[in-house]
Amino acid sequence: MTNVVILEDNCVYRSLLEMTINSHATCRCILSAPSITKFKEAFPKRARIDFALLDVELPGESGIDLIPFLNINSPQTQIIMLTNVEDRGVLLQALGKGAAGYLLKDFPVASLPSFLETAKKGCALISPVMAKHLVEYFNPPKRKAYEADILTVKEQQVLGRLSDDKSYEEIAALLGISKNGVRYHIKNIYAKLNVKNKADALRKWVK
Repeated sequence: MTNVVILEDNCVYRSLLEMTINSHATCRCILSAPSITKFKEAFPKRARIDFALLDVELPGESGIDLIPFLNINSPQTQIIMLTNVEDRGVLLQALGKGAAGYLLKDFPVASLPSFLETAKKGCALISPVMAKHLVEYFNPPKRKAYEADILTVKEQQVLGRLSDDKSYEEIAALLGISKNGVRYHIKNIYAKLNVKNKADALRKWVK
């Protein structure tokens, strides 16, 4: 039997979670509370708790604040944040304190028992969009050096002339700007492309 406890302030959603869990042959809800205070007051210290489903946004508090209590009083419990909060910072905070999963409330509640069975087999319960946030935190998407928003039209023109081996004087004459203007644009190009010389700038830039 899979024992589940719930922290959820929305009484309708909380009742739906309870009903769904208790209607499944292998699951039961042994505690359901609307606040951290009421949760702690009713906490079954001698019971085995497999999963804790914690809402993040509660009146005046956060379900994340309950994680240390569960870590001490029921260290074997897998803590799953169940929330509408799609925020990478909140996700990292919850995982950092000991949460084992982060589910957004955008799935059919009827699927919850099967999710819990999957988690018991060692799989992490993280909504796809939150998993993407997690991956991007540790491996930020690489920005392409040739995207239009990196270099201005004038900077692209200057770099294009450099690729043709034009001198600063020739570039200035071709683009109708001063030699100092060419130097100014090249300085900005190097800074934006994070390079220190013409060869590296041309290597990173695509016409």
